[in-house]
Amino acid sequence: MNLLEYSLIFMVISFIPCLYRVIKGPTIPDRVVALDAMTTVIVVMLGIYSYVKESVFFMDVALVLAVISFVGTVTIAKYLDEGVVF
Repeated sequence: MNLLEYSLIFMVISFIPCLYRVIKGPTIPDRVVALDAMTTVIVVMLGIYSYVKESVFFMDVALVLAVISFVGTVTIAKYLDEGVVF
């Protein structure tokens, strides 16, 4: 196994506490932060996998996922702060 395969294994292991916090989080902000961390881990995994497979397609997917995650996190934060989105 090379270093990139070890890093993918580490990313899967780091995904587990995030999933636990999304399911058992005591408050909504805890769940939002855990979901944001999960998407960050997924984006990193897609980047590593894209490098290993030498395919640009996975980087496109990672970029779209990162943008959607950012917009979603900002929207949920605004809703939790003000009670309305628009």
